[in-house]
Amino acid sequence: MANAVIDQALRSMPYYAILGVRTEEAQPGHVVLRIPFTRTVTNADGAISSGVLCSVGELAAAVLVATHPLIGKYRNFQKSTKIKYYHPAKADVTAHCQLSPEMANNVEAYLMRGMPARLYVPVKVLDGHGQDVAELVVHFSFKAES
Repeated sequence: MANAVIDQALRSMPYYAILGVRTEEAQPGHVVLRIPFTRTVTNADGAISSGVLCSVGELAAAVLVATHPLIGKYRNFQKSTKIKYYHPAKADVTAHCQLSPEMANNVEAYLMRGMPARLYVPVKVLDGHGQDVAELVVHFSFKAES
């Protein structure tokens, strides 16, 4: 999948365009998105807002699911996000997520049997030094088409 296509889609959504989200890497089962450090995304202490960190993590998981060749064709709904913050980010951050073949196969197996499926996508948000800024787990549900 082409990073330019994903970037164009992200720029078409005003919220993500304002945040300046860009695709670093996008391939089946692996996505990395970047939020540049600008005054637009900072809080009163000059660090990237916790809301922005959550947004980029959730978006990375959503892009991962939507573009996955095996499960991207199924309708999904983001149910919840759990997030743990580690330290303030005062530079660009990247959100990294992966989906193993086993995870995707498990979702498809449930759906092929006409059963709903759940998927928990782990996301790491890192600063420019590779230090953990936050970790998320984004929960998606999938419904078998009738």
